[in-house]
Amino acid sequence: MKTFQQSFLLATMVFFSASWGFAFDDNHPPTIEDLNRAIAINPRSADAYYDRGILWQKQGNSTKAIADFSEAIKINPDDLGVYEARAGAYISQNNFTQAIADYNKIIEKNPQDASTYYNRGLAFASQGNTVQAVSDFTQAIRINPDYAESYHNRGITLEKQGDLTQAIADLSKSIELDPALAQAYYNRGICYEGQGRFIDAINDFSKAIELNPQYAESYANRGSVYVEQDDLAQARYDFTKAIEINPQIAQAYNDRAIVYYQLKEYRKAWGDLQKAAALGYAVDPGLVGVIKKAVDR
Repeated sequence: MKTFQQSFLLATMVFFSASWGFAFDDNHPPTIEDLNRAIAINPRSADAYYDRGILWQKQGNSTKAIADFSEAIKINPDDLGVYEARAGAYISQNNFTQAIADYNKIIEKNPQDASTYYNRGLAFASQGNTVQAVSDFTQAIRINPDYAESYHNRGITLEKQGDLTQAIADLSKSIELDPALAQAYYNRGICYEGQGRFIDAINDFSKAIELNPQYAESYANRGSVYVEQDDLAQARYDFTKAIEINPQIAQAYNDRAIVYYQLKEYRKAWGDLQKAAALGYAVDPGLVGVIKKAVDR
């Protein structure tokens, strides 16, 4: 089971009130209605459009957020923070092409912005453009050599390119810079598993679980490694724990079914296969036939 995990560094939501015509303090933040009135009073207030866009985005309405950010950009095209916010809204719609266009604009005006290279790299990675993603993560690291998340995500991307050795080097550097980054241990564990270094993989999945006891994916992947080592009891425990934490992990049911079959607990195996299929997992028809035959004996 391999599920790599990446995260965007999105714009910080900060309100501006200088050009509204009235002001708010931290204890009384503006509402959509307040900003509607502010825009009615001053239709050329880029800050009011920006702040209303932030509120729309917080409410999950990315379409209206993008419209307001776009209006703010028309009024003040030099405010790079609005491009960043709009890119974040595009990302929430999985519109990575438009997000990249906004990141391009920021980089054009501020080529030393490491976080924008990082976010653009993630957008490229989400499109499957691993070459450009690696290039952007590398540029972010050149600007900020202590950028743990850039090492982390470059490592993930290099693994997707098949370069496990360099991926492990990057993930190790990420851990060196941020020893509390559970995802880096998890992703390095996947790389170790890919190299057949099962003890190292178990150690990393265990560390990820230590840092985040609710890390269902780490339990599931550690269970897969225990299967490779024929430690079926521990594998069963890990798959069960993963399912307890997240009952929607379809592959954990499938993999636990295989363990139950090997333990001759055929009815449990059949039940897990049914659950995996119900969750949309592409269960191997051959496995279904073998377990069904065992149940019917």
